Amino acid sequence: MFCHLQLVFVTLLAVASAAVARIKIEEKEVVPILNQGEEKNSDGSFTYYYEGADGAKRQEMGFVNNAGTEEEALVVKGSYRYIDANGQEVLVEYIADENGFQPQGTIIPKEISQAAAEAAVVSNIQKTQLLLEKKN
Repeated sequence: MFCHLQLVFVTLLAVASAAVARIKIEEKEVVPILNQGEEKNSDGSFTYYYEGADGAKRQEMGFVNNAGTEEEALVVKGSYRYIDANGQEVLVEYIADENGFQPQGTIIPKEISQAAAEAAVVSNIQKTQLLLEKKN
């Protein structure tokens, strides 16, 4: 019985070793960062950016809108770009604020960008109506 268990164990070990040997480890190229920076301010505002040697770029800035009020909100604006597998530049620009995330770009379907913009308008109308109701 002990020999049978040893045989099963050795067989399983051989199968597992063969499977591991077949796994191909893909080496990824390390892309140097050409330019990078960030700034964080005591008022909550910030900036961040980087640029890679492969053409990838990202920049973002944020600030607190209506600080100290009921309408206080963080506003973040930014963009990123990279070169896709087909050699085409992909660009996305966005704003994220009290009206939600509103992206636009070469890979963002226009219907999504349009829906996000329309939702922001509706949100602003609703906020205006609430403010008017509070005043009355």
